[in-house]
Amino acid sequence: MAPWIDLPYEIRNVTPEEDKIIKKCLIGYTKPFVKCGKNEYVMAASFRKHAEEIYNLEVRPDDIWVITFPRSGTTWTQEMVWLIENDLDFKVAKAKPLHERFPMLEVTAHIPQVAFELIKVNFMNLAYFQGLNHAVRKPSWKAIAEAPSPRFIKTHLPLSMLPPKLLSTAKVIYVARDPRDVAVSYYYLHKMIAKTLMRATFQTFWEAFRRDLLPWTPIVAHTNEAWEKRHNPNLHFIFYEDMIKDLPKEIRAICKFLNRKYSADKIETLAEYLSFDSLRKNKNVNNTAGDNTEVQFLRKGEAGGWRTHFDAEMELQAEEFISTRLRGLDLSYPSFQLNETECSHL
Repeated sequence: MAPWIDLPYEIRNVTPEEDKIIKKCLIGYTKPFVKCGKNEYVMAASFRKHAEEIYNLEVRPDDIWVITFPRSGTTWTQEMVWLIENDLDFKVAKAKPLHERFPMLEVTAHIPQVAFELIKVNFMNLAYFQGLNHAVRKPSWKAIAEAPSPRFIKTHLPLSMLPPKLLSTAKVIYVARDPRDVAVSYYYLHKMIAKTLMRATFQTFWEAFRRDLLPWTPIVAHTNEAWEKRHNPNLHFIFYEDMIKDLPKEIRAICKFLNRKYSADKIETLAEYLSFDSLRKNKNVNNTAGDNTEVQFLRKGEAGGWRTHFDAEMELQAEEFISTRLRGLDLSYPSFQLNETECSHL
């Protein structure tokens, strides 16, 4: 067994003012949220109890990890990767929930304190959402540690908070998305989970997002950690927008990364299966918290949808938000380019 490694980063409480901003957008959290490491990633208070175990999780050579900031094409990529690795076994994919085939590492650490007992009694159908009924009974990281190989692991944690030997041991796929579209999709996720208890407007949610005061933020720093490692042979970096633009091309690239070969016909079949219309109808992938067809885990699968949610002021705020955080970085988004004035100040 590998020697235990102490956390290389600090965990501290957010300020009372920051905690109020976060809790305007999220429900059920009673303790102060925390910030982790030099990039100050926001996490629920209970992450303190799980951080070291997650950091010391033993990585296996046949693991495949999908890492994203929330709402960046995670589910889409998980289903694609699982099928590529399992000989396009659509029968099993349609029969077994994705959260069982491809579990989330830190889900237990993010469940609101008041939700544990509610999930156990299946309040508002929450027990059936993304495997929460399992996560409240056994820590998600522990279930993954005990799972047989090969393991498929999903996480929203940035590389700096994951096991240090991850990239030297296992295959990792990172998916990035335009932060503006992420903000919209992230809002609707919380609206789906909280249902009528959700009081925050999108404007309130956006204000927290652009201040890097929502779980797993800051998004640009999160993405940049992976972008800086994109030349590592064990890391495959994808933009969500490129998947929208040409899915078969991205499937072929992932097949090459995973050393899997499929005919052009099979790749086309997989691409059709992975279309959003198809996945939205698949209950084992589009796992909602109830029967509401208006608000679902998989929403629209589009790029640029943020434009219908942002007013002129928010649009300017978003431009400043992304430009400021990209300044000095090599990272850029396909859907957002710094203008010449911005570039001259880099």
